[in-house]
Amino acid sequence: MVSRKNRPSKPSVVGMGSKSKRTRQPVAGVAEKDAKIARLARELADAQSKLKEFEERGTDAYMARKVETLLAAAQSARGQALDASLARSKAEGELRVLEKAIAEARGPAGWLLRRAARRVRPQTA
Repeated sequence: MVSRKNRPSKPSVVGMGSKSKRTRQPVAGVAEKDAKIARLARELADAQSKLKEFEERGTDAYMARKVETLLAAAQSARGQALDASLARSKAEGELRVLEKAIAEARGPAGWLLRRAARRVRPQTA
């Protein structure tokens, strides 16, 4: 067994000793914490402004604003539903025209188109 005195020492690297000065780097989480603090401060200010509005005008003004927002969203949804309905009607019309063209196609190419259309079309029972 080798005693501590006879044990070979580790090679030392110049400039890497325990006395070397290390520069302190900022913690990566500081920026995240600052962002979180800023977000929470904004949320607190928003909540305080709502409470102040409740105290001054009551809940009627807040509810009126919420109802207006919901009505605007409903109007937007109706417009989108109308657009979707128009797009569906247009697509169904184009499908009918395409199916008619495939049905009327002549020759081997028409036969191949009709055969491919049967395979693509969903099977109804």
